[in-house]
Amino acid sequence: MVPGLVGFFYSAARFYSTRHLVWASSTWDSRGAHGGQAILDARSTRLDWFLSGCWSLATAYFTLSLARGLLRRWLVYYSTGPTIIRVVSLQAICWPLTLTTHRFLSFDQPVAAWVICATTAAFSNVIQTWVTSNIVERKDRRSQQRWRLLSAAITTVLGPGVRTDKYRRGERVLSWRRVLWGTVLPFALLGWVTMGALLWQQFVARYRGGGGVVALGPAVPPPTWLVSDTGNATAAGTMSSAAAVTTTTTLPDLDTAAAVRVVVLVTSSWTNRSAVNRHTFRETSVRLFPRSGSSRDISVAYRFLLGAPPSPLTAARAGPGIEAEAEEWRDVLVVGVPDGYDMLSRKVHAGWSWAARLAGVDYVLKTDDDILLRMDVLARELVQLGRRREYWRGFAYWDIPAIKDSSNKNADFAYELSPFPPYTAGALHILSHDLVQLVAPPHASRLFTKNEDQNLGLWLYPSGVRPIHDHRIQQAQVCEDDMLAKHFGSQYVEPSGAGAREMYVNIVAGRRPCEGLLQRWCGVCYPSCRRRENHWRQWGYACDEHRGATLSSRAAPIQSASSSALDAPVKVEPDARVLGTPDDPWVVPGLLSRHASPLSGTDDWHLLHMVCWTTPASTFQERHYAALETIWAHEPRAVLVVLSTTLPEDFLDAYREHGYAVHVVRVGRDELLEREWYLGPKSREWIERWDKWAEGPSFFSHLTDFLRYLFLFKFGGTYLDMDAPWIRSPPDSKVEFIGADHSTLASDVDWTLDESGMYLAPGVMRFRRGWALFRDIMEAAFSPSYSPECFNCVGPRAITSAVRTRRHQLEQHGFTIVPPHVLYPRNWLAAHELVRALPPGEARAHLAHMADESWSIHLFGKMTNHLRIQPRSIVAEALSAFALGVPRRTGPLSSAADPDDGDLPRELPVEHTRLALRHPARYTYRARTALAQQEVPNLDLRGSLDGHFDGFDLVAVRGALPSGERSARAEVRLSTSMGGRVALVVPGVVGGGTAGGEAGPAAGEEVRFAIEDARLRDVNAVLRSAVYKPPLGRMGPSDAEEEVSSEDELRIVVEWGGARLEGVVMVSIPAPMPSGT
Repeated sequence: MVPGLVGFFYSAARFYSTRHLVWASSTWDSRGAHGGQAILDARSTRLDWFLSGCWSLATAYFTLSLARGLLRRWLVYYSTGPTIIRVVSLQAICWPLTLTTHRFLSFDQPVAAWVICATTAAFSNVIQTWVTSNIVERKDRRSQQRWRLLSAAITTVLGPGVRTDKYRRGERVLSWRRVLWGTVLPFALLGWVTMGALLWQQFVARYRGGGGVVALGPAVPPPTWLVSDTGNATAAGTMSSAAAVTTTTTLPDLDTAAAVRVVVLVTSSWTNRSAVNRHTFRETSVRLFPRSGSSRDISVAYRFLLGAPPSPLTAARAGPGIEAEAEEWRDVLVVGVPDGYDMLSRKVHAGWSWAARLAGVDYVLKTDDDILLRMDVLARELVQLGRRREYWRGFAYWDIPAIKDSSNKNADFAYELSPFPPYTAGALHILSHDLVQLVAPPHASRLFTKNEDQNLGLWLYPSGVRPIHDHRIQQAQVCEDDMLAKHFGSQYVEPSGAGAREMYVNIVAGRRPCEGLLQRWCGVCYPSCRRRENHWRQWGYACDEHRGATLSSRAAPIQSASSSALDAPVKVEPDARVLGTPDDPWVVPGLLSRHASPLSGTDDWHLLHMVCWTTPASTFQERHYAALETIWAHEPRAVLVVLSTTLPEDFLDAYREHGYAVHVVRVGRDELLEREWYLGPKSREWIERWDKWAEGPSFFSHLTDFLRYLFLFKFGGTYLDMDAPWIRSPPDSKVEFIGADHSTLASDVDWTLDESGMYLAPGVMRFRRGWALFRDIMEAAFSPSYSPECFNCVGPRAITSAVRTRRHQLEQHGFTIVPPHVLYPRNWLAAHELVRALPPGEARAHLAHMADESWSIHLFGKMTNHLRIQPRSIVAEALSAFALGVPRRTGPLSSAADPDDGDLPRELPVEHTRLALRHPARYTYRARTALAQQEVPNLDLRGSLDGHFDGFDLVAVRGALPSGERSARAEVRLSTSMGGRVALVVPGVVGGGTAGGEAGPAAGEEVRFAIEDARLRDVNAVLRSAVYKPPLGRMGPSDAEEEVSSEDELRIVVEWGGARLEGVVMVSIPAPMPSGT
């Protein structure tokens, strides 16, 4: 009885000190900002404490009845001593149980606690009634009148007097009347009152915005850390549509002027484990973010995503700590959804909704607080990617059925269909901002399944966007050195005790990220499982390189079934005909047949180059000769095919005499039809109507488009416009790419890739053979709807429109769109600036800066062919720097020049063909790993890395032998003087050579390579393969606090046909970065 009375008095005190029920809308100010800590400080109302007092009195009543009955039985059966022991034991049981019940449910939930106590006491009292029903009282008649009042009082509290005779009945009988009036009726009456009161309070909370939230008043300033996205979140997780919050438009820690803006949502919770995870995330993953203000290329902001407290107990216990943490770090986002695993999908959707309404954001990433996020790697990739639309990337799953096992926490019985649409694992989602807005549009209903990652697939499926699979994102306990997201869940324990901090230390120290971590298991879908104890197939997975992972039991029928348009193959198998046979005769013997090339299926496929010339030979200008020479200057082994309607086959024989591979192939209506050089019935019909189309104003330009699509589909390789000289060759010979530029016409946005006006410019492309895209473009562009008057309808517009609808699918197969500055550093409106003379020294400086990040300069012949390339212009410097110096005929200086202009010699002057060794005076060794640590943008597009000599660092011989001979014995020698080494990776196509080891590390040793019958192309192929390697002690991170740079001397000697060419390159080796940076 005592605990019940104490509870009554405590409830009464709280009843008079607690505020009345308030509307939750009063906790938000007029701006929609939170006006206090109601989300953390939710407390019981007066009504709760009133009901609590009633149930505590009921508990006291039932426990008193229980004690009276048991005491009567004990006094009858036992003596005084054992009876007292039993009374004390009963209290020792009841009081702690009452306290434990309140502690477990929180003292701030009094109604539930006292209902449980009263219910337990009521049931116990019913049992006591039956147990003591065989005790019959026989009162002592000797009591005197003067003691009657005292005896009545004692009997009321302790039961009958001690002098009671013992009498046993034959059986116990439960008095239903006594149970009904003494227990059931008061319990039912109080229960109905409680139910009505709580239903009324719930009605107020749900439909009128109440819920027992304590309003702190408008004078309390709103906490800046607390953000709600959809409504008012109380401790119980309720929301009020009448009090919607004004959305945030910008983030103070996100630089909206950066080239790429990224927001990272990190799901977390109110548990102690999550608090530790958040602290670890800040000390590891956040420190890998690009430093604020260090670069305008990218800016990254992050927020921890929490829901509303799942209970008042959680709010009371964890709230103050989370509030202090958020005030300190300003990185906590609380949304109006109760925090719990069953509500995770809704919580993440609320996070998407918040991010969707942010301004100045390009990408939104979602990860978890127990993930080590390699944002340093992701940032570089996103900078290279640029701003994109309809971009979705992660570890992709496809054809995964819903789990129906109730023992699995991810079981979903609400999803009725068999497989889920493709989705990405929740460890890391990467979405462009437009897809986030598509996922969470304002005022839209959503279907929610159990798991947030599968929800994302459901919501994005109707858009036609499919995820880009990235196996570097893993959720299992695996560790691979190239991972983007490493999971450190509580269910995983590293044998060494290592965790995210140890992996972070490895990263910043330049060691393998997984050093010291468990690497027994193979990451799912990783291409190699060498040195692992298992293969991911043993876990029941089947992986597709582009679509991602599925269950092995479901992979076979899916792969054999007919695919949808989005899953259709983007590449076509090569023609099975045998080259050089009557079924596929040679067009260029040994190089090009009607349907294939021997180079197409080899690793040297990129060496096959193709250009077009469809105007008279007299229009072949000096700049066009020079543009061809830049191809061989950067890649001496290039094989050039010139498809022309006008040039004779011997037009470029001057280059062939010096070993360069060039073939002029005549094309016309009859040749194209005879060789079956079309890709379908529509393109064939276009060729058959050649004479009609030839009258059009853009025929020759359209014919060039036709030929490049044909060449890339049938043979593959590199296509270049004749007005696109190389200034540096692409660093990766395997990448398949096309360039991009920006349109300045607002009307072009209807067909460009995005709203910024970016379109694909086919002036420079490199692809392997078999891309169905080029066949589809040709058949669509040269169909009966072909318009001869539309200049770009079969060129940039056609290819951009075709790629726009399938961009994500094409990129999954290796289709790369390089940024505009790589191939088009000046757009078509500014192209004339490239041929204009600049003050002395400025042109070369501009060109050197351009060559650091660009591969080519496009002159846009339609805009510049009529202009002379003036001395001291950027283009003049480029053509001069990479000229071969081969004796040849010359061409006009512009389309406006007279072909008989006496100012232009018919052959190159002798000074232009004099033998010389071209090399940089100074070369700076730049290691790719060191630049990656410095977060250098667009690193994959840069040249002269890891000791290679690219662009302006090119080492080559130019000119012709003084004797006039085209070939002679040549020997190339390279040596170092300060411990560096030189490696020659001589291509296999350079025949007749003998090699002599590597130079160094001792001074005086040298690399030698001799060719018996060498031509200019062979000598340059050897020099082009040279790679400098610094001394071994200078290649990795250093533990020393201070390191100084060093220098080496690279000596180059070329002896060829009696001529001796020498050069010295001073190699600067920067100091290694300290291992702790």
